[in-house]
Amino acid sequence: MDLLSTLTNYSDDTQELLFHYTSFKSASQIIESNQLKLSSLPNTNDPLEFVSPEIFSFTIWADMDEQKILYDLTESKNRRNDYVRFLCFCRNLTWNEMPTVQQIADNFLFKGWARTRMWAQYADNHTGVCLVFDKKEFKKCFDNLKSNNITIINDRKIEYTNCLTNYQVLMTDIHHYNDNFKDFFLDKKRLECLFLKCEDFKDEMEYRFCLVNRNLKNSEEQMFVNYGKSLKAIIYGQRFDKKQRIPVPKSVDEYKIRWFFGMPKLF
Repeated sequence: MDLLSTLTNYSDDTQELLFHYTSFKSASQIIESNQLKLSSLPNTNDPLEFVSPEIFSFTIWADMDEQKILYDLTESKNRRNDYVRFLCFCRNLTWNEMPTVQQIADNFLFKGWARTRMWAQYADNHTGVCLVFDKKEFKKCFDNLKSNNITIINDRKIEYTNCLTNYQVLMTDIHHYNDNFKDFFLDKKRLECLFLKCEDFKDEMEYRFCLVNRNLKNSEEQMFVNYGKSLKAIIYGQRFDKKQRIPVPKSVDEYKIRWFFGMPKLF
């Protein structure tokens, strides 16, 4: 099956593709360098991520060394901001996630490449592009980053919920924690919270790759991953300027998205 058929069909193969929306300028840099830049928590737009935990809201028992614990928790908070990096993609909806009204031939609005909000917000109001990646091939590239000081956390789809009570308890429960408090927010259970977002973001249908890099000095230090041969296609937005040119490798397919009465087509 060719890539265009995979992009526009309803088989399980469509779950093996991931989509990254970006501007023309960023896409040119990505393809020229063959790298994707990882994001840091303070630079996101989600308060679950860019707002650091309020240390003084923690309850310290009388038999605990309050001063040391608060110092270590502050250190842990800073380490979380400095060390955590991640990459965000959009994914296709699964068959079970689709409303019945969308289960109609040639209605591609559930596809990762046809998310109107993503085109508007992340692809410069339809003047940018959507990069199409093979998930399995990219995962191999991402996992290759693992080293003594770099820990791969996970890669999976984001869970969307407005019920944050359990999250709040987990992020403040120091009384069942027996390890060094300097690693409290880098604990595996708490790092899994990086795959949790409020329901306002659910239309992004995000699939995320996360890691902890203890070599990094601060949240502004840049980190990249070479994506190898996992880039399979580039889709140009409806408003993409034909005069612009991105040097796309021969192995990468090129498509243009056009909208007809609100319905997307690839050409």
